[in-house]
Amino acid sequence: MRKPGVQMPYFGQALRGVYVANEQEYKRISNELSLQQSKGEAIREQMQAMQSAILEVASAIEAIEGLKKAKGDTLIPVGAGVFVSCPKPDPDKVVISVGAGLLVQKKPEEAIKLLTERQKRMSEAMSSAQGSLAEVVQAIEKLTAQASELAAVEEKRNVRSAKEQAD
Repeated sequence: MRKPGVQMPYFGQALRGVYVANEQEYKRISNELSLQQSKGEAIREQMQAMQSAILEVASAIEAIEGLKKAKGDTLIPVGAGVFVSCPKPDPDKVVISVGAGLLVQKKPEEAIKLLTERQKRMSEAMSSAQGSLAEVVQAIEKLTAQASELAAVEEKRNVRSAKEQAD
């Protein structure tokens, strides 16, 4: 049993140093985990936006392909479930945005080609984002393992210290 008033200064100082080092390491891991989680969330949001854009392009391609089938008045979607009725559209003209607010008239085949290229670029960007997300997940798993290791070492140290104090 340990006698009251008897201290082991070196041992106590060593434990305090380990505690401070572990606390600093916990803070570092916690900060890094927060950073990685924020990064992962941002990538996930970008991927959702890209997926929506890919689906929108697919819809546009389908609509352009359906132009030739139009026989009379056509309903044109303007958003939020609202449609405008207009006379039979010209199946040989499509107006497409080329960026920076510029609209260009194209033949349907050319518009489909441009849209297909956009879709391909977006799919490639999506694949790249998936790779980045996988790296973030891997970093989070590594940090979580480090934190668990640190906690296990600290737990062993606390159990050992409690036993020594009981002796």
